[in-house]
Amino acid sequence: MPDAPEDDYVDHPIRSYVRTGGRARPTHRLTPATLLIGHTSPRATSVGRQEREVLSQCRGVISMAEMAAHLGQPVSVLAVIASDMIDAGLIGVRPDSDTAAGPSRETLQKVLHALNHL
Repeated sequence: MPDAPEDDYVDHPIRSYVRTGGRARPTHRLTPATLLIGHTSPRATSVGRQEREVLSQCRGVISMAEMAAHLGQPVSVLAVIASDMIDAGLIGVRPDSDTAAGPSRETLQKVLHALNHL
């Protein structure tokens, strides 16, 4: 049987819902642009194969999209796995630079003005 061309679709033998334990929603709001940071943890030796794969890619700072591409997983599956790892303290999330500073002064003034008129 000849080899299939590289651009043909290849199905994964393990379904996404098996990788996430049947869960479809992460416990954290993670977007493709979310930056993950690896932590060194004594519990890191007792994690499963997919968590070890995430930890191996997460040596510095890496985006969810880049991590998903390296692991060959959809971002939605990685979001569930990464959320579990964040909850376990194995990885962290770098705050977005846009939201880290909080709302702008103009936005806060509009909210205050609206509250004063209630």
